[in-house]
Amino acid sequence: MVDLALSSDQQDIVEQARAVARRCLAPRATHHDRDGSFPRENIADLHEAGLLGLLVPTEYGGTGADLTAWGMAVAELAEACGSTALIFAMHSGAARLLSADAATNPVAAQILKEITADGRLLSWGFSEPGTGGNILNPQLRATLDGDRVHLEGTKAFCTGAGHADYYVINAHSGDQEFRRSQTMALLPADQDGLGVKETWDAMGMRANSANTLLLDCHIPVQNCVGGPGGGMPRLTHALPALILGLAAASLGVARAAQAFANDHVMRRKLAPTGQPLAAFQGVRLHVADMATTVHTAHLSLLHGAWVAQNDPLEALGALNMSKYICNKAAISVADTAMQVTGGHGFLRANPLERHYRDARAGAVMGANLDALRDMIGKAALGLDPRSDTINAPTGDRP
Repeated sequence: MVDLALSSDQQDIVEQARAVARRCLAPRATHHDRDGSFPRENIADLHEAGLLGLLVPTEYGGTGADLTAWGMAVAELAEACGSTALIFAMHSGAARLLSADAATNPVAAQILKEITADGRLLSWGFSEPGTGGNILNPQLRATLDGDRVHLEGTKAFCTGAGHADYYVINAHSGDQEFRRSQTMALLPADQDGLGVKETWDAMGMRANSANTLLLDCHIPVQNCVGGPGGGMPRLTHALPALILGLAAASLGVARAAQAFANDHVMRRKLAPTGQPLAAFQGVRLHVADMATTVHTAHLSLLHGAWVAQNDPLEALGALNMSKYICNKAAISVADTAMQVTGGHGFLRANPLERHYRDARAGAVMGANLDALRDMIGKAALGLDPRSDTINAPTGDRP
């Protein structure tokens, strides 16, 4: 039985994230969006509140939160500042990857301790110029060279690049099918041969510094999570957080756009009647559309998190649907909010135009909307969503 109600412990985490978001993140969001500056002080505030270690196991000083509480916390942060929420989501997913290896890998265990004690920030390095959102089939090569591994290639759209303390990079380790030769490499920011090219100047999520990484470096074998070529099982543990984090960020942006529109139509009065916009049925119909869309996305995220936590081997379908629904919700709600608020929503002095731009980010980050639709469609037909081979059924039609 699926129970989507939050426990008191989960609710405490959500309220903690909400308090930090409203007190610290929201007042700075416009500034960081305008100049595209990395929100370093926001990360410090998340650390001070104990949130950077939400997905870090308790034995390493973390909270050991489940994916439901964590996902709802990401949405709270995104409602205040979408960029900070994305940075936090990527960091947390990388931390979850390390937690799968920490019991046998002292490097991973030490970094988890640094997260909780010192506020160290992690970042993914998955996307590449030649593969885009197909993050599980990297062109970057990891070549074993004695007790070291040579990494050579380029990673694009790496959130927090130039500001993170550690990077988790996936690479192809040989000629085998990628699921059997995936290397998850762990690199400190000062790694020799690791360079950052500042390429991020985007329409939305402007403060997340998703720059390009240039790699031609050698790392110790112990810096490969799961060992060289053995990263796929660890990555499977971390992918739910990656997908849910992107979904939750979109949900938060949708809620922010909805809140601005609701407040506007209650306060904005028309001169001929003195009544607020909310007095008009046409406006209320738009409000209803936003409310039901946000509610549906909220339930989808809760369901995806529940399945990922309780039935991880069957979670991919629910996770893909969660991301698809939440990404679409952000775009739809931001668009409707702009429609009902008119020129006020269009002004840069108000936050809606930022939410409108940020809403588009989820559609192109991770698996894009069409890729998600394709995987969802394959699953609905009983096909492997990760395979491009489709065999027609044999025999007579029943």
